[in-house]
Amino acid sequence: MDNMEEAILERIDSMKDEIIQFLQEMVQIPSEVPPGKYKEISKFVESKMREFEINTKVKKKNVIGEIGKENGLTLIFNAHIDTVISSDGWTKDPHGGEIVGNKIYGRGAADDKACVAAEIFATKALLDLGIDLNGKLIITAVINEEVGGLLGAEYLVKDKVITGDACLLGDVCSDYPIAYLGGALQMSFIIQGTRRHAQAYPDLPPPNRNNYSGVNAIEKMLKIMNFLMELQEEFKQLETKYPIPPDLPSKVSSVNFTMIKGGNSVNTTPDNCVLQCMITIIPEMDIESIKMRILNYVESLKKADPNLNITAQVGAFIRPQLVDTNSQFANVVKKAFSTVFNEERDFKTFLPTTDAQLFLEKGIETILIGPLRGDNNYHAQDEFVYIDDVINVTKIFALTAYNYLKKS
Repeated sequence: MDNMEEAILERIDSMKDEIIQFLQEMVQIPSEVPPGKYKEISKFVESKMREFEINTKVKKKNVIGEIGKENGLTLIFNAHIDTVISSDGWTKDPHGGEIVGNKIYGRGAADDKACVAAEIFATKALLDLGIDLNGKLIITAVINEEVGGLLGAEYLVKDKVITGDACLLGDVCSDYPIAYLGGALQMSFIIQGTRRHAQAYPDLPPPNRNNYSGVNAIEKMLKIMNFLMELQEEFKQLETKYPIPPDLPSKVSSVNFTMIKGGNSVNTTPDNCVLQCMITIIPEMDIESIKMRILNYVESLKKADPNLNITAQVGAFIRPQLVDTNSQFANVVKKAFSTVFNEERDFKTFLPTTDAQLFLEKGIETILIGPLRGDNNYHAQDEFVYIDDVINVTKIFALTAYNYLKKS
């Protein structure tokens, strides 16, 4: 560790109370999607960047800060300000930002407002120490990550609002850098049936039906669900060879039925059924072939059953990605982990999708870091983040920028 690295760590430790207060204040501003109302949180984050004399602009509620100069490499920090909905069942105020012991509670405390706080205060540490970067650092706090990045990171990179050589993205598990990424296939299945009296005109095969008989949309959806469950059994046979973090148990691809809706009343043949499904893919699997298998199966059902009115829609389609762990940038990130944890930390795999694939698809080398642990309850009730994890992520952001953009 050189003297400047030591000074960076000390500066971040000295700002601990400020970092925690800022994170609490962000948690206290709802930014759930849906409904996707970001005006207040966007203005709040923008004001904090401007307070730190970071050159700042806002594009479609995405907050973008810059420091450094044009000559040299460009590094992007990325984190997201949107959260999933809070729903019910909380024992804490989901927008309270309450501190209990070494934890901060609230929706988005871990996923992902902790990383928004970390990237901004990491930048402040560099500025406070007067570090002259040999290149540019871009800090982004984006919207809509929880719904695929539309108008958020996707807009920023697709429209070249931002460009860079590398991206350090904060949105994953703690303690290890992430370089191996899973893929995702989100699908919707919509079946239209015929509504009838469930007892008088049940959906039965000939000869126990006539022109007035119902067509049971829920029953017809069972074949889709059974096929996907057979696919899950097949997935269990192949484990990823890439190492996973301690808190993530699954080494295989998975099929998850996330929402199902159908029917009108207990005594009426249901004329509608909608199934939402998320398929997560390990790096070794081909997501395109999986998609086509499902769509081909749907087509075979339609040919075999003239009463089947089904629509299959593909939502998210995100390919797995592997990052070069021997690059200059990867070595810089790995060095930051070694400095913070006083030991080497090898790259791991993260199967849930993030905005990282959007950067990688544009040729921007992307490595992920974060504060998430299995007990943080992110996407569930009583979400929280450990304060020490927030501080460590802040240090990793700062050390990475310093070593990647420092003058040789």
